[in-house]
Amino acid sequence: MILRLSIRREDPESGICNYQDFEIPYEDGMTFLTALQRIKEYQDETLTFRHFCRAGICGTCTIYINGFPKLACKEQVLPYVLLEKRVVIEPLKGFKVIKDLAVDNDKIIKKLKEIHGWVRTGSDDCRIPSDLSRKLESAADCILCLACQSYCPQVLEENYAGPLIFAKLYRFLEDPRDKDKEERFVQAVEKGNLYHCLSCNKCNHVCPKEVEPATLIRRLMVYSR
Repeated sequence: MILRLSIRREDPESGICNYQDFEIPYEDGMTFLTALQRIKEYQDETLTFRHFCRAGICGTCTIYINGFPKLACKEQVLPYVLLEKRVVIEPLKGFKVIKDLAVDNDKIIKKLKEIHGWVRTGSDDCRIPSDLSRKLESAADCILCLACQSYCPQVLEENYAGPLIFAKLYRFLEDPRDKDKEERFVQAVEKGNLYHCLSCNKCNHVCPKEVEPATLIRRLMVYSR
């Protein structure tokens, strides 16, 4: 069996942008990351993409597969091979392309720094009850893969923070150790335009870790009233 790919190739420095076709012999258990590696090893060493852990933990390898953001290291190619159709591979949308499938995620890193994307403790003695810990578990599972942020249609609005940022803010608002709750409210509602969410649930559908950002946004809306 053969996996047929059409990969978007872009080099901003040269201004070249096109789709290049590749064919890769199928291997048992092959993922899209494995397929990209086979292309780089045996067909075109200039193909550029990101990967690190290869275990669905780091979120580095997210790409668009037939129009949907997926973790390349987790998405199996077999269902696509059986369809016998060419699969379109593209970089994350809404982010500046560095080259081919690698995008610049600096704007998300900057936003996380702006909202102080870490617990700012007011007391070292505060402990999280087990029931609250389970409630926070979903939001804490975010691996910063950018799938939700890329797929959200509302992020076209420049001042809209986006599902990834709101999921993080919800996590801190619920955490009793965090001392900056009032500031978090301002960041979500006034600076992040929380109520501009379209409630389309697209971010829920594409999150590979089942964080369900749209669900957390709705909780955040109620929480912040």
